[in-house]
Amino acid sequence: MATQEAGTKHYPKGEALYAEASRLMPGGAAASVRLNNALGRTVYHTKGDGSRIWDVDGNEYIDLCTSHGASILGHNHPRIREAIETALDMGIICSAETEYHVALGRKISEMVPGAEMVRLSGSGSETIMYAVRLARAFTGRKKLIKFEGHFHGNYDGVYWSTGPPLALAGPEDAPIPYCQSAGMLEGAEDQLVIVPFNDLDALERAIRSHREDLAGVILEPVNYDAGCILPQPGYLEVVRNLTAENEILMIYDEVLTSFRIAPGGAQEYFGVIPDLAVLGKATGGGLPMSAITGKREIMSRLRPLGDAEHSGTYMGHLFAVMGSLACLTELSQPGVFPRLFSLGERFYEGLDRIIRETGVRARLQHLGPRFFIYFGLDPDEEVLNYRAAARHDSDKVLAFYREAT
Repeated sequence: MATQEAGTKHYPKGEALYAEASRLMPGGAAASVRLNNALGRTVYHTKGDGSRIWDVDGNEYIDLCTSHGASILGHNHPRIREAIETALDMGIICSAETEYHVALGRKISEMVPGAEMVRLSGSGSETIMYAVRLARAFTGRKKLIKFEGHFHGNYDGVYWSTGPPLALAGPEDAPIPYCQSAGMLEGAEDQLVIVPFNDLDALERAIRSHREDLAGVILEPVNYDAGCILPQPGYLEVVRNLTAENEILMIYDEVLTSFRIAPGGAQEYFGVIPDLAVLGKATGGGLPMSAITGKREIMSRLRPLGDAEHSGTYMGHLFAVMGSLACLTELSQPGVFPRLFSLGERFYEGLDRIIRETGVRARLQHLGPRFFIYFGLDPDEEVLNYRAAARHDSDKVLAFYREAT
């Protein structure tokens, strides 16, 4: 959201950079989603500080994206800067363990209820890949139940039905796997069973039909990737019971919920503990950090204790480890999350009041420091699954973003 009045912003340098970058990089950016669809071009920044960020033309913005939630403490936090400076003083150590790796593992285990053991990684996508491999190694089975509208990274094995066109998604109670990218491995969808979120009958049918082949059920405990869809009361408890009864692993994708809705993420907030969980985004405080956590018995299948591989030169890079340790230390201080939720509620109350007073047809849903406005839906109609979310007016969403930029 720009701080200048409408019509006063100018982007000559940004537009010139975009023209040059478009010749060098697809979309003029290092990642697909960095093309701002609302503006029709990529935005290039020069610095960030606290809640604000600046572009190359000097335009100042209040940053409501905050690195998609990764920079939970804001930009340029002094504790994180100090931590990175310590890492610099150590000589930019790469692909080596330090005492800080142990400290971070200890910190995560202390904060996250189900984290009996921890392995550090980089991006959420790669960590999901390793978690799925681990689940298959532990159970000796191949298939996964995945919920429609839930995003688990760009790994071929799970990049299905994250945002399918409704005309191609199949029956609502038994969705058809929809391929989200060209170049995906043919047949990968055969190892997935897609079910609607918040529909226990559909989940039970899927488990009964595929039980002998199922390694796990993977889900976002809060479906933030489809806006903000909460599990219905008791839903996660039943999923936990069904997976345990059928000897199937329950796998949380907490890339978006970890250290954002409670110090221990969704596991603490809802009180339902999975067998495995992938943490990400806010874990690193803006540094590339994610982690696999879970039960000791399962985690012990990772090499060198077991036979499932998880390794890489840049996993647990010291910069990310130090930034993460500083971030989690700050987030574990008393009063942080009550204040975070209090600020959020103040914002959401005002935003909902504006929606209702202006008569704009829109539904606001939120939990903690994340929200979504479903334009085109009734303000009092709760969005419970992807099919309902997909009926929002995406053109109005882009128009809103454009005016807020």
